[in-house]
Amino acid sequence: MTVTPTLHGTGLRASAARGLARRRVFQLLTLMMGLICGAQDVMPQVAPSETQLKAAFLVNFPKYVEWAAETTAQTNGPIVVATWGETNLGDELRKMTQGKTINGRLVVFKILEENDNVADCHVLFIPDSARRRVPALLEKLKGSSVLTVGESDDFLEKGGMINLARRDRKVRLEINLVSSRQANLKISSKLLSVADVVKGK
Repeated sequence: MTVTPTLHGTGLRASAARGLARRRVFQLLTLMMGLICGAQDVMPQVAPSETQLKAAFLVNFPKYVEWAAETTAQTNGPIVVATWGETNLGDELRKMTQGKTINGRLVVFKILEENDNVADCHVLFIPDSARRRVPALLEKLKGSSVLTVGESDDFLEKGGMINLARRDRKVRLEINLVSSRQANLKISSKLLSVADVVKGK
């Protein structure tokens, strides 16, 4: 007598979980398309590539992140989106940042290399090819308010803030609120709502 209700309840929970996952994917896709269309003249019906999606996220993350007043009040200069070394996102980032502004501030793309100051940017993308450098780069960024973004499976565990994970051939967001708070960064609830993983809620 108790078997059927238990299975029924399990089925309902599984169905609810699938429904939540589908809604989250839909929200993320909607946000992605908004980012793409806002970043460059891409027709909404054309499916963006993984490279375009990742570049669009990087360029538009400043819309969904609030920097501490003491860091933003110091300058009205450009918002710098940087990558550690050359990456396959470079061409898209150059196109998407051309003439782009956020809150009246120009968005520029920069490539950082060994002798550059890694804190000399607002958003720093560390590609999977440089995953061995993540601990050292994050150590250099301690005490600074730089949004760190990666694409490695263990990026959050190492202290990164946002991971652009590839799951089921899709780009999924994973966010570490502990790391972002330590850097005095506040991530928008809109971005958190579409993330697959949020650590430190």
